[in-house]
Amino acid sequence: MSDAQGDSLTAGLENARVLVTGGGTGIGRQTALRFAEAGARVAVLGRTRETLERVVGELRAVGAESAFYVADIRAEESINRAFALIDEAWGGVDVLINNAGGQFPKLALDMSINGFRSVVDLNLAGTFICSQAFARSVVARRGSGTVVNVTTAAAVRPSAGLAHAVSARSGVIALTRVLALEWAEYGITVNAVAPGMIDTSGLVEAELGGESSTIEHLAAKAVPLKRAGTAQEVAALITFLASPACGYMTGETVLLDGGYSLGPGMHIDRSGKYI
Repeated sequence: MSDAQGDSLTAGLENARVLVTGGGTGIGRQTALRFAEAGARVAVLGRTRETLERVVGELRAVGAESAFYVADIRAEESINRAFALIDEAWGGVDVLINNAGGQFPKLALDMSINGFRSVVDLNLAGTFICSQAFARSVVARRGSGTVVNVTTAAAVRPSAGLAHAVSARSGVIALTRVLALEWAEYGITVNAVAPGMIDTSGLVEAELGGESSTIEHLAAKAVPLKRAGTAQEVAALITFLASPACGYMTGETVLLDGGYSLGPGMHIDRSGKYI
């Protein structure tokens, strides 16, 4: 294990059972590694077996007990099966990180209703499905647990071209609050992280046309700190929120955006390009 295991910000996560959705790439991968460095047992869940297997190899390389589950967060039966397998293997999960999600840039006038629904289904319904499966497991075994949802700063400071994502991710912030209220009696805390412009391969490939230089150009204009954030920075905040140090916090959403929500924002034009 690395020296992070002794870090006071993540103290108490040793041997915690953690599940990270969307754990194969980007923020999810870095979060899984951060938990492993803190001494946790880490499972990653996603739709692509190859990327999950690669991350499990990395987790085991730092000495963590780890596993992967291939499942679609939008499919309730698929998620329920995954949680049943985790319950059987590990006796349950203590920490759920709802990181899986995605979107594509499109102005509202040009967006199909199917495109809108698909993003809401993935980001909002998928978060609910995973959270419900987790909470049912915790309640059944009379344990306690922690949920950290990953949303976006665009839910606070909207971006043109992301009506579907902003709607869904704003819903995640509201869902975070109501689940925190309902599940407090079961010893389950629910919080969220709202990252701003984070330099990940998913953003570069899915939304910026594969141009890695574009993100720094956009950040210089849209982010007061004049740079994009890193997946490692987001992972550090997620693990802190999941740690006993934040055990009295619930229903909160923490911005990690370099001041993006205070600035001019980031938008797309009718051609789908960010400006």
